[in-house]
Amino acid sequence: MSLNSLTKQTEENTRLVIQQLRSNLEFRIANIKQVSDFLFWDTRTQQLLDNGQSPLTGWEEYTKYLQPKLGSALLLSTHTIHIAMYINNETLPEVYTTNRPFGFSAKEFSIYHSSRIKNTPWYNQLKLTQDQSQWGQFFDDEEYHTISVVRPLLNITRIPLENLGVLRIQIPIDELFDTANIEKPGNKSVMIILDHAGDIVYKSEPAGQGAISLDTLKNEHSYLKVEEELPDIQGKMLLYVPMHEMQAEARKLKIATLVACLISMLVLLILGAFISQYFSKRVTKIVNALNSFHNGHYLEQIPVTDKDEFGKISDSFNHMAGTINHLIKEVYETKLRSASAELSALQAQINPHFLYNTLSAISTLGQLGQTERMRQMIIKLSQFYRLTLNNGKSLITIAKELEQVQLYIEIQRIKYDEKLRFSYDVDPNLLPMQTVKLILQPFVENALEHAWYKNNNLNVRIIGRLTNDMIEFKVIDDGIGMDKHTSQQLSNLGEEALGYGIRNVDERIKLQYGSNYGVQVHSYLGMGTTILIQFPAERE
Repeated sequence: MSLNSLTKQTEENTRLVIQQLRSNLEFRIANIKQVSDFLFWDTRTQQLLDNGQSPLTGWEEYTKYLQPKLGSALLLSTHTIHIAMYINNETLPEVYTTNRPFGFSAKEFSIYHSSRIKNTPWYNQLKLTQDQSQWGQFFDDEEYHTISVVRPLLNITRIPLENLGVLRIQIPIDELFDTANIEKPGNKSVMIILDHAGDIVYKSEPAGQGAISLDTLKNEHSYLKVEEELPDIQGKMLLYVPMHEMQAEARKLKIATLVACLISMLVLLILGAFISQYFSKRVTKIVNALNSFHNGHYLEQIPVTDKDEFGKISDSFNHMAGTINHLIKEVYETKLRSASAELSALQAQINPHFLYNTLSAISTLGQLGQTERMRQMIIKLSQFYRLTLNNGKSLITIAKELEQVQLYIEIQRIKYDEKLRFSYDVDPNLLPMQTVKLILQPFVENALEHAWYKNNNLNVRIIGRLTNDMIEFKVIDDGIGMDKHTSQQLSNLGEEALGYGIRNVDERIKLQYGSNYGVQVHSYLGMGTTILIQFPAERE
């Protein structure tokens, strides 16, 4: 793992280095291109090189403009370069150094007639079109250890474009490729530069070593190869880093890791023998207690004598067992209360007094021959009990709950005629939501039984709203109301409280939704009564 990690890291570092070398190379190539463009796009130079010039005019322009122009182009470069113009216009004289040493150490320019190179192999191999340039080693580049960029000289003021010659810029390979930084990835790294034809333009040699053959470099087990494209010169940059340099430190780490692992294994075996003896007894106690707990002995306790981690585990287990035992009892008692409240709800649903009075009223209507009113009362009574039963479910939609209350009111209207007035104002968004069944009818029934003034009318109003995800219903009547003492007894809602129906509804709401919800009673003697019912919003 260390070897692979180090190899990947070295490869990444090598790529960063070669990318930096490429970036520096592109900067230097851009500088050379700037020099080339400076001469290529100069229209006055193009006119001067045109064969249409007279010899006298050409010579004057040649000495006063072209030679200073070439000198200015040399100053644009930050490198030691040689600019050579091969011109087709042979009426202009040639300018060049006859005693040039091997290589060049200063910037200089030369002007030749293109007839000198037209039959040379390197010129014939050039495939230059319009303003395209080509990098490579041409003519005497290998001799001077240089590389050249060649591009055609064109007269862009004429259509079609007229060829005026060839522009060649030479630069020393050591300056262009920054070979001083090649050894950064490793002391024995080798960099190779290929031109557009795949020929080697430059190949570095490691310090203190002889020449390394290409076959040796191509051996993937001996060298790590990193490759970068050089689009500006249509070539490639290849960097070879010896694998043994990268793996030397990894091998040391590998041996050290192996020795450390063997020593650690022996130490751990010895320590494990003692530690397992010490802890096995304590673990066995906890395991036995867990098995006993699994078998249903929830009062099982582990003796706690220590304050370490095992002591904390034992103490937590004892606390958990006690809590679970308490919860089992609480859930059992809650189920009993739920069953009792459900039974009370069923008893409240089947109201013998209401059923008896309704049947008595139906009988009276029959004796009086009011068969239509009798029929309506029977139909509404059957609908009322159908909604009350609700297929045995304890939850019902608010729409059905309101329908049930309306059926009850309509039955009572047949009995009380115009003395009973009923209205409701319920948010339509509440209708699809769920509620415990039969929470409104008991309060309307209480109002009809206890709130009447003698020979007076009674108004009952139901209001339903959704406030902060909580449903609130109010059952309001304008009856005789209650004094403060009676209202407090009803609001107590305990086992000894007044109002069986109120306590029944409140208990069922608390069992279904929690102790934060239920029924509140607000009443003043002579001013009527308001019942507030609260429970959370739930959709069907």
